[in-house]
Amino acid sequence: MFNKLNLKVILLMVLSLMLILTGCGATKSNKAQEEQKNENVQAETGTRTITDDIGRKVEVPDKPERIVTDWYLGQLLALDVTPVGAVMANLDYAAYLKDYYKEDAIENIGDGEASLEKVMELNPDLIITWDKEAVEKYEKIAPTIVFSDTNYKSIHEEIKAMGEYLGRTDKAEQFLEDFDKRIAVAKKKINKVVSKDSTFTIFDLGKKNLSVIAPNGVVGGRALYETLGMTPPPKVKELFDTKEADGSRYEISYEVVNDYVGDYVIEMNYFNKGGSLPATWTNLDAVKKGEVIKLAPEYYFASDPVSVLHQAEDLATKIEELTKEKNSVVVNNLNYKKKIN
Repeated sequence: MFNKLNLKVILLMVLSLMLILTGCGATKSNKAQEEQKNENVQAETGTRTITDDIGRKVEVPDKPERIVTDWYLGQLLALDVTPVGAVMANLDYAAYLKDYYKEDAIENIGDGEASLEKVMELNPDLIITWDKEAVEKYEKIAPTIVFSDTNYKSIHEEIKAMGEYLGRTDKAEQFLEDFDKRIAVAKKKINKVVSKDSTFTIFDLGKKNLSVIAPNGVVGGRALYETLGMTPPPKVKELFDTKEADGSRYEISYEVVNDYVGDYVIEMNYFNKGGSLPATWTNLDAVKKGEVIKLAPEYYFASDPVSVLHQAEDLATKIEELTKEKNSVVVNNLNYKKKIN
């Protein structure tokens, strides 16, 4: 009797276990079917799921056509994508981008801050923003990606990431291939006239103080140091290595400017146009000799890949021209001394 009872208990336990396993199998099967169903729906609707730069999973069109961005115009134009809407005030300081789209092809969505009403009117199928705080408002209008150029160590990484997000990896590769070829030409142009140990500093002039430009930011920093690979003087390199830049720059006093001067001095004067400058600046050899390379603010306040490409080419030309002028002066002086002697 005892054995029969034990046998019944065992059979009941086995039966229960089978039911549990069957239920688990059914749950897994249902989950797999649901995932497959979602994949099929995405395939039918032409969408896919990506993870954006702040870790959000977003279902986006395979190849969005009506894109709105509140910042990353240069990255889109690099991929041969003209957004339907952007903050066009940015173009006041990224003039190189104006050659990459037809006039009036992009609607202005605001001056500085995007207008939600304007964005909604454009009926976008994708919004790309820098501002994670704006996502909640934007995603009520269309799928929204948060992109952060500071997440990437190079222009190559940045463009490849945007290409992945937009389903345009082929365009990303095309841009980078052209980018590499043109930068190689620019580097060759500089290396022909400049010695390997030459140093370069970019200054942004202000009324009371001035700034040394960081190696990965605006005012030509990304173009000169990161892209062209030029060398800063020791004191500037010390800033790069030990201090965190504030807005792509390090503020210093005019009194110590000579400590940061390289063999080549590059200047932007936007914040002190027409203003007087202290003797510590005007007495610099490069300034007195007229050997300062000057940058136009409307072309050099941007650091997107398209702007950086053109800035690098422009800097290479300017460095080449200045070096030839300096060498010509030296040769003329030597010839003059020979004649006197």
